[in-house]
Amino acid sequence: MQSFIDDGTITKSDWIFFGRIIYHLMICFIVNPEKAIRRSKAQLNRVLRFYEKEVRVRKLALKSDLFLKANDIDVERLQTQLCSFQESLDYWASRHASTDLCFEYEIHLYLYYKWMDNYEFDDYYQRELLMSLMNLCGYYGTRYFSLERLGSEKKVLMSEMIMGSELLRILDYATESGSGDEMVPGSDIEILTSEADAHLN
Repeated sequence: MQSFIDDGTITKSDWIFFGRIIYHLMICFIVNPEKAIRRSKAQLNRVLRFYEKEVRVRKLALKSDLFLKANDIDVERLQTQLCSFQESLDYWASRHASTDLCFEYEIHLYLYYKWMDNYEFDDYYQRELLMSLMNLCGYYGTRYFSLERLGSEKKVLMSEMIMGSELLRILDYATESGSGDEMVPGSDIEILTSEADAHLN
């Protein structure tokens, strides 16, 4: 990894994005089971409300020719966005309705694997680093995991999860750690979103 940083393959912005992924994973790994469940339910509700709102707004906009013309909106682009958000809404609604809780760490784990895979880091190294992070944080669920289980769960996670970079705006990736409610400047969150787009597409 250090060689990729030294030769500029991994940019400063991309390195910051990875740091935020690790930070969020650590937050997930240090909480107790009861808090993890509460946080996971709250996160899932936030994601669902976000997509419900985005789908509703776009459907309403497409019904008004006057609104579309007055705001010079590209109808085809808006339709594409609607289809994408509807697909995401359907996925997260199914997760919400499932008896299997969607744990908070899954989203950050998905981003972690995407980032690592895009730089073609060895799969075994990815899982070993993750196990070390769990142990470092004293994660209560570490005893349920192994390198083999992480490998099998990664395949399921990467093949099923639907996530776009737009979720960064509601998953605290736009908040500077240790700064209370102070938000990252607009230009910086746009850079982070662009970095996420590069990994998620």
